[in-house]
Amino acid sequence: MPDGGYAALNDAYRTGDFSAAIEEFCDPEIVLTPSGILPESSEMHGHEGLLRFAALQTEAFEEFWVQPQEMIDAGDRVVVPVRFGGRAQHTGLEVVFDVVHVCTARDGKWTRIDMYVSKAEALEAVGLWE
Repeated sequence: MPDGGYAALNDAYRTGDFSAAIEEFCDPEIVLTPSGILPESSEMHGHEGLLRFAALQTEAFEEFWVQPQEMIDAGDRVVVPVRFGGRAQHTGLEVVFDVVHVCTARDGKWTRIDMYVSKAEALEAVGLWE
């Protein structure tokens, strides 16, 4: 979801309407593998899976946001360290996390987003090393 996809994702978190961003940037059979740092850690499939993942995040956070830190070309994949956060719904505390997305594209749409807890782990997964 690099570049415009992250801007569209942040707009979706503000408005609560994820359908347009998902339709524009993601293949209907996309696979999302969360990093496991949050409760939603099982693999999710298709646009419906992405909508479910977004719903879980908006249930946990208010004013949720995602900010890409850099984009590293890895052939048909892009490694994107991201910072995300928001205000926790139950405590009101500001929370910030760092994860790394590895996005795989085909025909101009993202077909897979794998999340990792570290840049080193993500780079290794695509055959690159720091």
